[in-house]
Amino acid sequence: MSSQFEKAVAYVQGLDKTASGPDATVKLEASDDSVEDPTVGDADPTKEPSMFAFVEGAKWKAWHSIKGMSKTNAEENYVKQLIKYLKEKHPDEPILKELEG
Repeated sequence: MSSQFEKAVAYVQGLDKTASGPDATVKLEASDDSVEDPTVGDADPTKEPSMFAFVEGAKWKAWHSIKGMSKTNAEENYVKQLIKYLKEKHPDEPILKELEG
């Protein structure tokens, strides 16, 4: 696991705990073209959320759409998506420089 990925995961996991930073939409946007948790592997098709679980369903669909992606590529995409989001929405976020490395 790359140190950039570890930093990105720690940052995203901490979003719910901070009052001023970007909200949980970062989590969803980071997984749109990436994977919710690259450490887990492919989405389990038997665990697709109910159509009424909107956020969970969106995450699962994004995850399932990249079935077969390697762990390394998934980690890289996760970091890239977070960098893209931060550049657009929060360019002064300190973690951005660390992630760009």
